[in-house]
This record gives sequence, C-alpha cells and structure tokens, in this order.
Amino acid sequence: MRGIELTEKGLGLFSIFGKITRVMPSDYNESDELLVFVVDPYQLGKAIGKKGANMEKLKKTFRKKVVVVANSDEPEIFVRNFFNNVRILDVETRQVMNETALVVFVNEADRGIAIGRNGERIKALKSFMKRKFNSTIHLKTRRVLE
Repeated sequence: MRGIELTEKGLGLFSIFGKITRVMPSDYNESDELLVFVVDPYQLGKAIGKKGANMEKLKKTFRKKVVVVANSDEPEIFVRNFFNNVRILDVETRQVMNETALVVFVNEADRGIAIGRNGERIKALKSFMKRKFNSTIHLKTRRVLE
C-alpha cells in the first residue's frame, strides 16, 4: 500500500475533517459533488458522530455530500466497507494480465446507489482501489427475486 501525497488543499480538508470529527483520516477522494474520507475502522463511529451529527456538519462545511469509509488492508473488505449501504451479492477476485481485478456483484435494485450521481461514487472507489491495492474494480448487477 502506497502512502497518499497530500496537496495543500488535501491538508486543509484533513484539518477541517479532524477539527469537526476529532478523527484524522488516512486518505480521501474529492469530486464535484462527493467527498470520501477513509478512517481507521475503530474510529468510524466517532467520525460519523451521534446520530450522524458530524456528517451534517461536514456536509454544510464542505457544501457537498460527505461519505466516511472504514479502512482495510484487504481489498474485498475495503469494497464491502465502501458499499456499506449496498447489498453485495458476491465479490470475485481475478488476475488479468498481472493486475488484480475485483468483480463486485450487486443487487440490480442497488445499482444506482453503488454508482452514485454522475458515477461519482464508483469513480471514487476505482481511484482508491488503484491507489491502495493497484487493482481495478468492475460492477456487475444481478436481479434478485424477493
């Protein structure tokens, strides 16, 4: 796992996140409408705050949707943490030309949540997977009969 290179803006985001949550993130990803912070799994509850209080403060401060994800050194666990509100049916790890590819199967009904508005959520996950694990991620859907 490679370390993150923090820009001045990144340091500023970490600082604000830390002041509001009293938790220091280990990584982040920013897009137009979404800001994702990665924190130690033991600090996740503290980062979110009671009844999501910190999430509201962060959303108002950054003026965009903020997601906090529990970190993991295991690619599959990291993906499951990232998609904590999406029903994952299966995760397959494949080796393609000396590169690890994770194929994540989600319920067809959860596809929109997994991709996010304008694809921002899946783009953030792809960025983390490349940076943290030098791997790619592919999303597949399956229809689940309830």
